[in-house]
This record gives sequence, C-alpha cells and structure tokens, in this order.
Amino acid sequence: MSFDWFKGKPGTPPATIAQQIKSIDRTKFFGPDHYDAEPGLADAVNTALLLAQPLLVSGEPGTGKTQLAEKMALELGLPLFKFETRSTSVAQDLFYSFDHVARFQAAQAGTDKAALDPLRFIEFGALGRAIVQSLPKEDAAKLFPEGTLPEWYSGPNRAIVLVDEIDKAPSDFPNDALNEFERHYFRIREVGGREVRAAEALRPVIVITSNSEKQLPDAFLRRCVFFHLQPIDAERLRRIVLSRLAGESLKVQSGRLLDDALALFVNLRSPGLDLRKRPSTSEFLGFVAALASEGASPDQALASELALRHLATLVKAPEDQEAARRLVLNSDRR
Repeated sequence: MSFDWFKGKPGTPPATIAQQIKSIDRTKFFGPDHYDAEPGLADAVNTALLLAQPLLVSGEPGTGKTQLAEKMALELGLPLFKFETRSTSVAQDLFYSFDHVARFQAAQAGTDKAALDPLRFIEFGALGRAIVQSLPKEDAAKLFPEGTLPEWYSGPNRAIVLVDEIDKAPSDFPNDALNEFERHYFRIREVGGREVRAAEALRPVIVITSNSEKQLPDAFLRRCVFFHLQPIDAERLRRIVLSRLAGESLKVQSGRLLDDALALFVNLRSPGLDLRKRPSTSEFLGFVAALASEGASPDQALASELALRHLATLVKAPEDQEAARRLVLNSDRR
C-alpha cells in the first residue's frame, strides 16, 4: 500500500514532504463564516439576548451547536470563551481553578511573601474570564498579581461564553451553577471569599449546548431559553456544502455527484437502516470534500468504488460498516 501524498524524490527531507501535503483549511471550512441558521434559531438568540438568559441549544452531534456560539461572537464582534465540559467538571471550574499543589510547593521552598500571593495560583475559567472582561481595567487588575492584566482581557466589554456539551457533566453540575448563571458572579474562597460580579450593562452572553444524552434538571431548564436543532434536510445541506466549499480549491458544484452523495447521506440516516451512529452534517461536509479532492466531475455518478474509499468519513461505528457497505454496493447495481 502506498500513500500518493507522501511520495517524493529519493532523499527528500521528511519536513519538505510534510509541507507538500495538501489539506483543507479546517478553520475556514468548519468555521462560522458560512453558518446557515435554521428558521426560528435567530428568534431564540434574540430572545435570550433580550431576557439576559442563557441560550440552551440541543441536537445531535455535528448539527452546528458549537458553531452557533462562534457565529454569534463573529456577528456581535465579541470575544468568545469556551468551557469544554468533562465528566469530572464541577461548577467552580466555570469560574476559576486554584493550583493548591503549586502554592504548597512554593511555601515549602521558602519563597518570599509576594511569591505566595494567592492570585498567582488562580486560572480563570470561561465564565470567570467573561465576568472579569466586563469590569473596568482598574477593577480587573486587582484580580491579578502585581495588577498585570492577561492577554485575553480586552475590556471592559461583553463576551460570549460557550458551555459545550453540558450533559457530559455530573448530574449536580447544572443545579450547582444556577445562581451564578443567573446573577453572573462568583466568589474566590482562597482570597478571603472575594466576590467578583459582572458589570450589569456588560453581563456575559451564555450559550449552552447539549447532545440530549440525558435530561437536565427542571430548575435549570426554567432559567434558559431553549432551542432544539433539527437534522438538516437535503436541500439546506446542499446550500451549506456549496457555501463552505466555495473558498476551497475543490470546485464542488451542483450536479449528479452531489445529488448521489446527498442521497447516500439520507439513506444512511434512514430509520430503516438502523445505524448505531448516524452520520452528521459535519461528517457529510468531510465526505464531500474527500470526493472533490479526487477530481471527480460534478456531472458523474457516485461510483461505489469512490464512495467506499471515503465511507470512513461518514460511518464511524464498527457494527455499522458492513450495513453501509451493502447500501453503497446495492445502490451501484440499480
């Protein structure tokens, strides 16, 4: 087996070969510039902004939940701070973490009093940064050693906070953060319980995403504006593909190839096929980009050989591979 994109003349330095690998610009390709919002989503965003409530967006993975926050930051010209939820996350992580081990080691080393300033051992989380961002410079400076503001501070200004995949967190995480989400403040216990509260006129805009993997508490839902992203229909998906690939050198156009790719995507998602993990919008974008990289004509049919070569971009569960292969091969015989 040989990989054509790694081929080079004998003696070519590996670094030179690496520079010759052609890849799409993922930041641009999967970025928010060409975000296509479905009907009703803009209304939900505007309602959340009006009521100063968190916007909770649910939907299947790959439907554009994270990109919504990026699009809002782009459109509003605001900085974006992301919090990636983990199974070990606690509510305090949204605001700050304190490195107790580093401070203990500094104390053991006998360093001077200034070096033991607790502010030196604080790392602000996404919501903590957004709250600090809302403060005047002189107030924000008091939260950092020697009053030196970090690079991420560009205030006083509002900021977008993305709490991504909140359903990954332990069940008590949403309720533990209720007051802070609503009132936009937190306390730093290690600095005498100092309260840090957002400036009222510059309160953070909070976007929370959920993959709908578990039910969120009613008390939490009551404080949010909610929107569920539906799976994207074929025609809207066509527009997204053409828009996002317009900036790439792949020359994707409407035609038989794209029609067949869309038909394959729809069939793979059909309930009758019963895949454990159905392909998402982002995975379809990758599939079409891979097809286009082969130099196939927009008017040609999607041959099974070509589809199978790039099927791994769409089908990610081992138990789904054989069913997907049969679907591709049967489609080619029709």
